[in-house]
Amino acid sequence: MSDRLLKGEKLDRGQSLTSRNGAYALTLQDDGNLVLTERGRAVWATATDGQDVVRAEVQTDGNFVLYTRDKPVWHSDTKGAKDVRLVLQDDRNLVLYGFDGPAWASNTHTDDAPAPPAAETADQPATAQPQAATEQEAVAQPQSAPAPVPAEAPAPPPPPPPPAPRTYTVVSGDSLWAIAERFYGDGNRYRAIADASGITNPDLIHPGQVLTIP
Repeated sequence: MSDRLLKGEKLDRGQSLTSRNGAYALTLQDDGNLVLTERGRAVWATATDGQDVVRAEVQTDGNFVLYTRDKPVWHSDTKGAKDVRLVLQDDRNLVLYGFDGPAWASNTHTDDAPAPPAAETADQPATAQPQAATEQEAVAQPQSAPAPVPAEAPAPPPPPPPPAPRTYTVVSGDSLWAIAERFYGDGNRYRAIADASGITNPDLIHPGQVLTIP
């Protein structure tokens, strides 16, 4: 598995990129969502689940685009960038580089060390079997009834895992009102998205900006 897509290359549904340190993966899922994960935990996505996306392509025109069978549904808005390549970096950032530097990024950079992989359970050592008592010892020693074992209370079920964060990357023509209407069915809830994403001016968003959808 590679950590990058070069100009003209693509991910088909079910395929992935993996960072060189093995901690991060970018997968075009069967549900149509392109998701960046850290050890299986989602940290960024295109929010295109349910749209029957079949490929994610780094186009020769500089744009990184997700397509269904008949139309584009998400893009990086970088048309015109030269010599582009998409790289999943060891710092967890997904970056589309052009000839003169970064043209787009997922803004998921972290300075923290990646979580270690889950440790495998070590094999349990074999237990030595006690030697059988001789017939004379068995006769000499009275048989005693085993002590009753107190019943243990069942352990409480583990808490459910926290839901994966839901994000949306702004494309050209978007507004917070339209995004709120898409996710909530109510454009008046745009303020919740603005507050969760740290936006002080709801009228000022730009393509490539990653919003948090609470």
